[in-house]
Amino acid sequence: MSLQRENDELRQKVAALERQLQQLTEASIERDLPQPNDPETWQFGSDDSETLFRAYVETANDMVYTVDLEGRLTFINSYGQRLLRCSSDRWEGRSYLEFVAPSFRKRTAHAFEDLLATGELKDFEFQLQPLAGTPIDMEVNGRLLYRNGTLIGGLGIARDVTDRKRFEHQLQMFLKAIEAAHDSAAIVDFQGTIVYANSATARMFGYDVNALCGKPAELLYPDNPQTSQAYLAQQALENPTTGWSGEVICQRRNGEYFHALLSVSPVPDENGCPNAISVICRDITQQKAILAELATKNLELERASRLKSVFLANMSHELRTPLTSILGFSNLLLQELYGSLNEKQRLYLDRIYDSGEHLLKLIGDVLDLSKVEAGKIELNPTLVSIPQLCADAIALVSEQARSRQIQIQTDLDPTLKTFIADEVRLRQMLLNLLSNAIKFSELGGRVGLDVQYRDRQLHLSVWDNGIGIPEDQQALLFQPFQQLDNSLSRQHEGSGLGLALTRKLAELHGGTVTCQSQVNRGSRFTIVLPLQPSDTANPDRDNADSHRFESESPAPEKNLLLLIEDHDYNALLLKDILEFWGYEVKRTANGQEALDWLENHSPASILMDIHLPGIDGLEVTRRIKADPRWQNIPVIATTALAMVGDRERCLEAGCDDYLSKPIGCDRLARILTKYAAVSPSKASPTYQRTSPPRKDAP
Repeated sequence: MSLQRENDELRQKVAALERQLQQLTEASIERDLPQPNDPETWQFGSDDSETLFRAYVETANDMVYTVDLEGRLTFINSYGQRLLRCSSDRWEGRSYLEFVAPSFRKRTAHAFEDLLATGELKDFEFQLQPLAGTPIDMEVNGRLLYRNGTLIGGLGIARDVTDRKRFEHQLQMFLKAIEAAHDSAAIVDFQGTIVYANSATARMFGYDVNALCGKPAELLYPDNPQTSQAYLAQQALENPTTGWSGEVICQRRNGEYFHALLSVSPVPDENGCPNAISVICRDITQQKAILAELATKNLELERASRLKSVFLANMSHELRTPLTSILGFSNLLLQELYGSLNEKQRLYLDRIYDSGEHLLKLIGDVLDLSKVEAGKIELNPTLVSIPQLCADAIALVSEQARSRQIQIQTDLDPTLKTFIADEVRLRQMLLNLLSNAIKFSELGGRVGLDVQYRDRQLHLSVWDNGIGIPEDQQALLFQPFQQLDNSLSRQHEGSGLGLALTRKLAELHGGTVTCQSQVNRGSRFTIVLPLQPSDTANPDRDNADSHRFESESPAPEKNLLLLIEDHDYNALLLKDILEFWGYEVKRTANGQEALDWLENHSPASILMDIHLPGIDGLEVTRRIKADPRWQNIPVIATTALAMVGDRERCLEAGCDDYLSKPIGCDRLARILTKYAAVSPSKASPTYQRTSPPRKDAP
């Protein structure tokens, strides 16, 4: 509930209680009876006067009764009998104490004795006990009763004050609540004078509460346009239901200014007409300081996030650039394009290539995890064939399974055909689980893939009968860079990123990954994904980039190609591949050299490294596309940057396509063919890797 609303409800409740209390107490008890000649006594001089007295009080709205000197009841009017819930034959001659609540009898007896001794009983409160029902709060005024000058007893006029007592109790509770409140609460009349202030006002502003009453409100709220009495009164009257709230500057007694949240509402009189305003003030100095600190922290976090992105981008570039040469040259040698290899050479090159692929996968996992955690990864949902997806995943890990003599079993729901998901990411999740299952299984073990569709969810379960996971360590499974076998003699290599990335990718799909495992009895990991609307499918998927250098020959229209690459090793690799395909390659090491060369040449295509010394590749591309002589030449960006938005920035600069490093020959071939569209002049063999290639979207 807002401060304004609390103030409004409290104000209305207090005002209502005050009005009702005033209405209950404004009338005097004595007004219902005729005034006696002696102000201290009631005289009965004859039976006629007593009869007149009885007739008069029968119409009273208070309980009127008389008692003799022994305290026995001699008269109760009709209203009193209704309160007691009894007729005259039930009370007449009985002691008045029998109709007093037990807890009040002793006090009431003393009060009667005081009446006889002093001749007066004023505003005495007790509880009346009817013959049936709960006690009733009463307030009584008493006088001595005389007949012909002789004391015969006493007269009591009692009023039911149950409602008043309840209202008084509630009012006291509200007053205590206001006094105990942390916020300052004050009532200011329309002349700007403080008529009430709670204890918090004294604490907040540094004044004595008693000294504040009667002082101008400008003492607390500096006289400026936003806190002037006229402005606050206007806001309160214009918003009688909701009131008005705003942030203002207030002033303490020592002259210190502080930020405050001020809420004002009209205070009505007993007729419901506003005659003052309530002002609730909350010191928000600490909140403002916290907000300022949070703003500073947010700026620091944003800066740290930017630095992290820059660091990852730079590390990606620095690592992917040499990997292009490592994977590219080893692959070209494995294809034996420049001579035969002996068995030992082929083994060494295989190891070089495998190590490069492993390092590339690690880089990809780190980048993917960072993108997911930063919320910078987007899914591309499409209609996925589940049987085909599972077959492809098993095919990709089949060599890994054969090397460990592990059988892969499948159990697919025959009714399950398609599902809406990001196919690349779903395959990535499934491959992570299958690779882990094979890696952590004993030689000759079994691994399984079960796919079921139940409760409108897709369940892809990968199980094994391997080493299992202790229950107390299962909580670490999905934390980045955590490995359960973390000893120096660790038997199973890995970065500890696969499961963490798998769960985060599943959560991006609205699902999760669960684990069931027992030591030495195997594990079961299940990807659970919810059903997605069919209209989210997007069949436009052609982003996979194989890092396997399979030399499918492109089809250039012209054989002249400009290669702008500052890294000598990568330039040599690409130049050898392109020349093997039949291109005539012109290589320049910087942008200005390329622009100068273009003045006299018109190549079929341009391979543009983005990270260039001097003029970067994006600026070179803009200049090329801005010149009518060159704007139709296809520019293909080649970069080791692989962060979110890199592709878009290249395309916005005018690049026609984008390749991330390490560059796969098959992807390069398709792109060059797309922009050349002529049969190649030379074909080349394709080297088939024995381990599955990694596929990343550029």
